[in-house]
Amino acid sequence: MAVSKLFLALFLVFMVLTLEEANGAATGKTKKLIDMANRRGPYLGLIIPNLFEMNPLLHHPSYKPTNLTIDYAGRRFRFGYIDNQPVVLVMTGLAMLNAGITTQLLLALFKIKGVVHYGIAGNANPSLHIGDVAIPQYWAHTALWNWQRYGDGPQNELPLEVNGDYTRDIGYLKISEYSVNVTNCNSHNNLLNNVWYQPEEVFPVFGTPEERQHIFWVPVDPRYFAIAEKLKGLKLQECIDAKTCLSHTPKVARVHRGTSASIYLDNAAYRSFIYNKFDVSPVEMESAAVALICYQQKTPYIVIRALSDLAGGGDSENEAATFITLAANNSVEVVVQFIKQLSLTKYQDA
Repeated sequence: MAVSKLFLALFLVFMVLTLEEANGAATGKTKKLIDMANRRGPYLGLIIPNLFEMNPLLHHPSYKPTNLTIDYAGRRFRFGYIDNQPVVLVMTGLAMLNAGITTQLLLALFKIKGVVHYGIAGNANPSLHIGDVAIPQYWAHTALWNWQRYGDGPQNELPLEVNGDYTRDIGYLKISEYSVNVTNCNSHNNLLNNVWYQPEEVFPVFGTPEERQHIFWVPVDPRYFAIAEKLKGLKLQECIDAKTCLSHTPKVARVHRGTSASIYLDNAAYRSFIYNKFDVSPVEMESAAVALICYQQKTPYIVIRALSDLAGGGDSENEAATFITLAANNSVEVVVQFIKQLSLTKYQDA
């Protein structure tokens, strides 16, 4: 009888652990490592899209790794120090979904005092150049649309607009304005008609559960943005090798806005439209997801993006293949210097 009871108890423990693992809960060794990591925190979280953007930081002389690495839910969390600031690095993978999931995991698992997201981006701003590093004050996800039916225009209410699900406040792209070799056009001359930009539906931790809010332009942390002003004049990489150099001296620039979508933008017409419509500089695929998660979790964040190409605005083929390494190196240098300024500011404020 005693053996049967022991077997039953062990079986129940096994089933509980199995169910916890199946439901995504951290158990066993992983749970112990997370608890140990949090006793050493809080950390500055560094969120990075890809390995080619992470590797320059891993090899930067200012980054001091520890022997702690935690693998969880397909992500690898690396722990270390930059200028005595404890940091945890994690790679998201490509596009908005991966970036959002990774950011939520980072904030849910670990004690994070702030987030720095960095990488490369396309450039929509004619006053900036390849190799420059842009630090926007606001981010938006510009691929959440209400696609209007043929025949309707700006005066027509969108489906479910009356319920507050959609809005005409932000504006639209009229696809027919980009037709070529067309004459005698009327106001509804393209079956694709209009796409209306929409704000994200969000549920902040400081709000009421299941009571939705909406936001389009997500602000970065004002203190972080002010610190970024101190990075003006920072010397950045200008040459890939002795034969391939930029035609200008790259700079760090705080800019008004950046935009993200799970779309690789390499189209001059849309580049021009989105710049003129929204006054955006970097255009890429992850930052708005990081911004939206940090906003909902009430976590300070900033985004640093080095410009690797002109998003379709160049004279020939896309420039990223040539300048991707230079841009990644410049983004890392700005991140390191930002963290040093952040540490210095903390000491001055103390």
